[in-house]
Amino acid sequence: MSLLILDDQLDVQKILPGLKNWASTVRLQALRPGEHVLDDRVPELLLTRRVPTFVTLDSGFWKRSLCHARYCIVFVDVDDGRQHEIPGMLRIAFRKPELATTARRLGKVIRLSAKAIWFWEIGNSALNHLPLDVAKLRRRKRS
Repeated sequence: MSLLILDDQLDVQKILPGLKNWASTVRLQALRPGEHVLDDRVPELLLTRRVPTFVTLDSGFWKRSLCHARYCIVFVDVDDGRQHEIPGMLRIAFRKPELATTARRLGKVIRLSAKAIWFWEIGNSALNHLPLDVAKLRRRKRS
């Protein structure tokens, strides 16, 4: 089971129901209770956990320089009002062979949108691209 560390600006009431059956989750704030965690401290905190995937809406984490062999960062590029789609987007993305296991996600900084996945990874200077069709997920939910 994946360990997802959820950034504090994520609405857990919208996200947790869709994650509970397939991912272990912890809020970023829970790693340092009572402290205000600044963005520049997040990589340090990720290193305190075993192979975490950090999920955020903060575009400031979409940086190649944040690639590290011991964690993954996923910047989800959606509006606040569409946070309920994040669990489905993550599931679809994590089914892609390049991201299908925790080991394959390590060392990557990922930008996830409704139409595509882009990612930087350690040892590769190229920006990688994968298609993503979240519209399929929306159609399935309506059926």
